Amino acid sequence: MNIRTKLTLLLLALSLFVIAAAGYFTTLSVGNSLRARIIGELSTEANQVEFHLGHWLKSDSNAYEILGEYAKAGGYRLTLIERNGTVVYDSDVPRAELAMVENHATRPEVAEAIRGGTGMSTRHSVTVGRDFMYLARPLRPPPDTPGPFGTASILRVSIPLTEINDALGEIRNDVLLVSLLVLAIVTVIAGFISGRLARPLSVIAETAERVRAGELDRRIEVRSGDEIGRLGTTLNDMIGTLNRDIVRLRKLERVRTEFLGNVSHELRTPIFAIQGMIETLINGAIDDPAVNRDFLHRALRNTQNLNALLNDLIEISRIESGDMKMSFRYFRIGEFIRQVVAEMLPIAETRKVALTAELPSGPSGSHESIEVYGDRERLKQALVNLIDNAVKYNTDGGWVRVSAVDEGSGVKVSVEDGGIGIGPEHIGRIFERFYRADRERSREAGGTGLGLAIVKHIIEAHGAAVSVESTPGKGSTFQFSLNKPK
Repeated sequence: MNIRTKLTLLLLALSLFVIAAAGYFTTLSVGNSLRARIIGELSTEANQVEFHLGHWLKSDSNAYEILGEYAKAGGYRLTLIERNGTVVYDSDVPRAELAMVENHATRPEVAEAIRGGTGMSTRHSVTVGRDFMYLARPLRPPPDTPGPFGTASILRVSIPLTEINDALGEIRNDVLLVSLLVLAIVTVIAGFISGRLARPLSVIAETAERVRAGELDRRIEVRSGDEIGRLGTTLNDMIGTLNRDIVRLRKLERVRTEFLGNVSHELRTPIFAIQGMIETLINGAIDDPAVNRDFLHRALRNTQNLNALLNDLIEISRIESGDMKMSFRYFRIGEFIRQVVAEMLPIAETRKVALTAELPSGPSGSHESIEVYGDRERLKQALVNLIDNAVKYNTDGGWVRVSAVDEGSGVKVSVEDGGIGIGPEHIGRIFERFYRADRERSREAGGTGLGLAIVKHIIEAHGAAVSVESTPGKGSTFQFSLNKPK
């Protein structure tokens, strides 16, 4: 059963309940109103009968017949009763049979009238065999002497319930007819409303099915700002997020595949080289003084390169998985740069590259007073990688300069070199893992292809970014900024 049918049935059930309740209470209200009106008429009739009894019927010998005609003309039944319950007049009973009418003292309305009140009741009359509504009350004033009806002191007026039941039956028929008409109208409206409500839900369900089938470009057309409209908007946002997540996962999968390919390639090269050298030595070259030491030195360099690659792989894996722990504190940038440059100076001298430092000046004119905020050890790792690259991709007699400029709110650290530079086609990718602008030179220099990727992650962890400017044949400049104490 679809939602449109369910909504239609629900609305019809609710409508039936409301119509039935309305019909019941309408009939009940009209019935009560009709009974109240009849009671009023009975009371009025009792007043008129009481008036006639006290005037023109008081001494008339034909009073029995005259009162009977009067009651017949009004459509009422009149009964006169003594205080002991003896019936002395009944418009529906001939005078000759009056003596056979049973005592009425126990009738509810008569008993109430005997006590001095006005009695009302509705019941079946044993005397005449019909249902009646009765009103009984004491005559005012009660008779002092016997009249044409003896010492009657209770006046009872009644009307057959046939008229009331007929009137209520007509009312019920009218209510039923109106209810059927209303139900027909409600059925049409319910079908229309359920269709309007179910249609967008059907569209949402269909779109969800298409998305589940892989059509991630599907979207729900939102035409309203109600709950269904908000549901459509939310689902569109979810689909968009899912689409982005899938794109990101596919990209990560592609990166992972490339990463595994690059790792296997980077590992294979030194392993194969070491394997080849060892096999050569085993096959007799170990006894040849002209080659054995050279092969051993080459194997050692390859193991060193392999160890450096493994260390960088472990490091970048920790960084990208979030396991890299950062320890931020304030430290003096001048002292920091002098220490890193001093440690890297022997490597630069080995490659005949001049490595210098230009330290910033603070408000007092001394670099010693300028502090920055960051993880000193991680920043040292990043700066060592930048200096090492600047030295490796340089020329004999070249230069590398590490400088820091006080910019007020922070300090900009730069690593400049006069080396071979980087082509513009490589600038956008040099921070990718295993990307090399010059693969052959990189392998000769012992690079792992992960140094700049590690630098990028460390600098980004400090809320900054590393930038590069380079001109082929003239050199490169790498820069990043560190925050100063506030």
